[in-house]
Amino acid sequence: MKIYVDTNVFLDYLLERKNKQGKDLSGPAFSVFKRAVSCEFYIILSNHLLNELHRMIKEDDTRMLLNFLNKKIITVEDEHEHKGDEKHAVLAINAGADLIVTRNKNHFLNFSIKAVLPEEL
Repeated sequence: MKIYVDTNVFLDYLLERKNKQGKDLSGPAFSVFKRAVSCEFYIILSNHLLNELHRMIKEDDTRMLLNFLNKKIITVEDEHEHKGDEKHAVLAINAGADLIVTRNKNHFLNFSIKAVLPEEL
């Protein structure tokens, strides 16, 4: 199985985020990455996602996680003119992803790919 992990899930883990009610978001995000390393699935990664991520945190802060995931990452080119979540959806679909893992399921309702929360994976 191949999944596309949205930028917000990477940020949940890397920034140890909690939601407005104080619920931990980093644990479920880490579980996604841990399961990939355990050979449950591959993670599709695009330059678009990395650019979004590096606008919010330093590249050095992502290096350890990406090294951890190294053998479970499929990289894709992002030559599409789309923007934001639409671009993530197009990249995921074109790369053959089975799912998008995101905190914003409603952003992907108009696409032919299923979006799930990290807890639902």
